[in-house]
Amino acid sequence: MISTNDLSHYINKNTGFIKINRPPHNFFDEDLIKRIADILEFLGKDNLCRSVILYSEGKNFCAGADFSKSNFIDGCNIYENLYKQALRIFRTSKPIIAIIQGAAIGGGLGLALSADFRVTCKEAKFSANFGKLGFHQGFGTSITLPKIVGYQKAKYLLLTSKRLNGEDAFKIGLADILTDKSLLMEKAIDLANEINNSGPLGIKSIRNTINEGLADEIEKIVKIEANEQNKLRTTLDFKEGIRASIERREPNFIGK
Repeated sequence: MISTNDLSHYINKNTGFIKINRPPHNFFDEDLIKRIADILEFLGKDNLCRSVILYSEGKNFCAGADFSKSNFIDGCNIYENLYKQALRIFRTSKPIIAIIQGAAIGGGLGLALSADFRVTCKEAKFSANFGKLGFHQGFGTSITLPKIVGYQKAKYLLLTSKRLNGEDAFKIGLADILTDKSLLMEKAIDLANEINNSGPLGIKSIRNTINEGLADEIEKIVKIEANEQNKLRTTLDFKEGIRASIERREPNFIGK
């Protein structure tokens, strides 16, 4: 089920593994997020699966949305075409551990924040770089980032587009485990096994209580985020932000 060249999954010893295989940057689009949600919902119904590890092949975990898809910039309704799929991830039932081996940038950070835990290394890069694109945060980041690092740190990260390495991310609680890059999968599996060794009904009940109302909050906020994004993507600043990102230079914004 749902195993393709760029996304695959399997179960081993009560842990489900989902691999994004779009190296080196693993950019996402609506289709990829939909299929990740499909797999998570499928694993949620499998009693053999007690936790899930989400990881990527290549240099980066996920360097954000695929802006080369012209309909993302010009044509689609972002909520209907993307965030409805992202919302499904927040409504799935099994604990998710994300391995962040490289960049988790923009929407890629949003995907990382949808997990319960993040395992990372000093080489990783975390950035809510929406402002540097002349854009607005999405993927529920308006809710998830403050919940994880606190309101003030989240505001700082969003308003500056500050890029953190794995050590800095760990210091502020953006990542839960910091380890050598070569040990990322091993440490993620160790964490999964700690979860798996607890009673599955108890874990489900605990997680449901801790996350009570979160998906509903995300549903409300992604509609607001999408509305802001739909407005901003028509601006000259957004187009300049994307060009500057592709050309690896500082943007020249004009406020239009």
